Amino acid sequence: MSDDLRPDPDALLAALQKSEARSGGRLKIFLGMCPGVGKTYAMLLAGQQRQEEGATVVIGLIETHGRIETQALTAGIARVARKRIEHRGVELEEMDLDAILERKPELVLVDELAHTNAPSSRHLKRFQDVIELLDAGIDVYTTLNVQHVESHRDIITQITGAPVHETVPDSVIDRADEIELIDISPAELRKRLEEGKVYLGDRAIAASENFFREGNLKALREIALRLSAERADREMREFMHSQRIVGPWRSRERLLVAVGSSPYSERLVRWTRRVATSTHSSWIAVSVDLGTPLSDEDKKRLDRNLSLARSLGAEVLLTTGTNIVETLLRIAREQNVSQIVVGKPLSPQIVDFFRGGSLVEKLIRKSGEIDVYVVRAEKTTLQWKPNFKDFSSPRFLRECGWGILGVLGVTILGLLLLPSIGYMTVGLFYLLAILIGSMLLSRGPMLIVATLTALIWDYLFIAPHFTFSIGSLHDIMLFGMYFVVALVLGHLHTRLRQREAAERRREIQTNALYRFSQELTKSRNLSDALSASAARMDEFFNAASSIFLKNAEGLSRTQAAGNRITEREFAVALWAYEHNEPAGRFTDTLALSEGLYLPLRTSEAVVGVLGIQTAHLELAERQMLETFASQIALLIQRQTLQTQAEHAKLEERSRHLQKTLLDSVSHEFKTPLAIISSALDHFDSARPASPTLLGEIRFAVQRLTRVVGNLLDITRIETGTIQPRLEWCDLAEILQSASRHGEVSREVTITVPEEISMAKVDVGLLEEMLTNLLRNAAQHSAKDAPITVAAYATQPGLEIRIIDGGSGIPAEDQARVFQKFHRGTAALPGGLGLGLSIVKGFAEAYGGSVQAESRKDGKPGTEFVLRLPVETQSASAMETNL
Repeated sequence: MSDDLRPDPDALLAALQKSEARSGGRLKIFLGMCPGVGKTYAMLLAGQQRQEEGATVVIGLIETHGRIETQALTAGIARVARKRIEHRGVELEEMDLDAILERKPELVLVDELAHTNAPSSRHLKRFQDVIELLDAGIDVYTTLNVQHVESHRDIITQITGAPVHETVPDSVIDRADEIELIDISPAELRKRLEEGKVYLGDRAIAASENFFREGNLKALREIALRLSAERADREMREFMHSQRIVGPWRSRERLLVAVGSSPYSERLVRWTRRVATSTHSSWIAVSVDLGTPLSDEDKKRLDRNLSLARSLGAEVLLTTGTNIVETLLRIAREQNVSQIVVGKPLSPQIVDFFRGGSLVEKLIRKSGEIDVYVVRAEKTTLQWKPNFKDFSSPRFLRECGWGILGVLGVTILGLLLLPSIGYMTVGLFYLLAILIGSMLLSRGPMLIVATLTALIWDYLFIAPHFTFSIGSLHDIMLFGMYFVVALVLGHLHTRLRQREAAERRREIQTNALYRFSQELTKSRNLSDALSASAARMDEFFNAASSIFLKNAEGLSRTQAAGNRITEREFAVALWAYEHNEPAGRFTDTLALSEGLYLPLRTSEAVVGVLGIQTAHLELAERQMLETFASQIALLIQRQTLQTQAEHAKLEERSRHLQKTLLDSVSHEFKTPLAIISSALDHFDSARPASPTLLGEIRFAVQRLTRVVGNLLDITRIETGTIQPRLEWCDLAEILQSASRHGEVSREVTITVPEEISMAKVDVGLLEEMLTNLLRNAAQHSAKDAPITVAAYATQPGLEIRIIDGGSGIPAEDQARVFQKFHRGTAALPGGLGLGLSIVKGFAEAYGGSVQAESRKDGKPGTEFVLRLPVETQSASAMETNL
């Protein structure tokens, strides 16, 4: 099987991993350049179509942002209720992942893929919820803006000036089975913004003047179009490769530049970058390892050239081969390359003649449909010069010495046996020596040995002896064939040895990576895994490695694993962590350091630094080290996510246990308290007793009854069973009743304007809220301080203010007072600190809010502001309507 037809093991492995990754549900992403282009609308349309086709579709989470057209499309699709999570006194709503998994629909619609979940959720990011749904075999439709793609975050921040805090890793986007681009012109989008179809009010004006500037929208649109085009191009290449289609298909231009250790490769890389940018083409840089050893200077130059290509945005490929032309063309056809960029040949024509033609000529002859660009070198006097450094190296001279000694030994043996075996058998001895030598010597010394044996055989063994002339045509043909066979055998055997050495290096690297991954899998915790990783790298690179992890303050000075390093070396590691760039030896930053330090990058951030101290690091070893670094980073990220998930599960179980406990205790107390209260009333009427004793008992019963009622109310709030029943009521009567139930033994001034004297509310809920607020005001103010209750008509509905004359609440505690079980430092003994949290829960059940403020008139005290979006009207207007 030829090299061109032989399957690429790496490609087969990648295809297998891809098929395994897609064994679960299918993911479709609706991609847009920014908010407002219609991604959610398009996703709902697609969901409706799937439902009409007979699929089970549910809405996991949809954000309509008040858009009527989008809201209308949700009709007819089942909706999974959102999960409510309390965080720092604020109740948040998130997608209920467990409810969806239990329901197991065929398709779930999930909006805003880049969203960050509430801290106590199972996963930190919504895309992790989506991955779990896909692993469970559920299809997912989701939406994403291009600024949230991790690889495009920096450039979009530079263009728009707005930092991007929420991103989705490119690996998640690569996992998508389909990406549908929702495109709209910038002018049309700005028109939609002006019409209030994106944002409303002041927010729309601010967006139009900042993020939604026309220039920003054009740039974002181009990035979104390019991202979609790059994915389409990659899918086409994968299809061509799977179907064994010989390219190129010129759907778009794609350039390949050959990069070597030559000092002229830098110019080729920069030239290719300029052409790719001007034509909006993708490009790759390919380096072919021919198996020949490189000098230290050539290794550094090759590494520098490839680093330059990588920094300029090229896709860098390292491959092995014995023929650079065939290897370049194979890579070009696999990658659907339309143009190959090479340098103009500088060697003399006579040298190219003996080589069978120059590299450029061979490429042009065999390139077929692929164009070849030949780029000249700089205008300086760049001329081909023979490289004599290799001929003077100790290794070359040593191999030549051993080769000459071998030829001398065969010659002596031939002279001794010549009378018995004849000169033709001596020639076979020389061929055997060439075969054995090709197993031990490199190409240069082997060609010298082959030439030397031919000359000695002619001079000593072919008549006339001791001359280089040959007497008969038979001997001339024999000598010519011997010379060709000797050169070819030596050359071919050397190529086989080089290929064997390359395969052996590749096997060693693959085995090392396998053992490295196996060590990570077997480790019981992160510490053991990092220690095993450091030990494996020390063994593979014959060097000293070290691993540092991120902590709350930055990079930890305490090593997680590996050998200890000095403070100076740690400063280099800290630079690599802070700048997210490699630093130290073999780099252009702090190159005099003893070690090389690589940042451990994940899709979210840099989680640590990997360091290695070694004197030599070849290009292939550098690539292996970067692979190890990426594996360690993924391990740390996986461990972090697992820890977060465990904490979230523990917190979820704790909340569930708390609710169950509160519910059971409350119900167990309620019946005995009712019996005790009834018995007290009967005992008081039947047999007079001490009024003081009975009063204390009755007060204790009322207090315990109030505590049990609060616990039941909290349970109702947290289980989401509160549904306000609205009816028209007299607002002043509700306020007066709340004043009586709140046990406020002081003056309470109630003000209700005539135009809002009637309100459509749930009497029980509103009275409970006002009772708790008035009781709180009475407990935290002096006995002679009056309390004011005033109702106002507002645009959303009704606003009620309760103003006390207490010492007030510090600004930093005004939000905390609504948390469960929170009691201020000046609170009186008794109580659980549930009253204000109940008010907050009831208000949110209305769709309203409550907050604490300092008094507007500057006097000591607090104003509690209760805002409810309910209907109000005057009593006279209501009588007229009746």
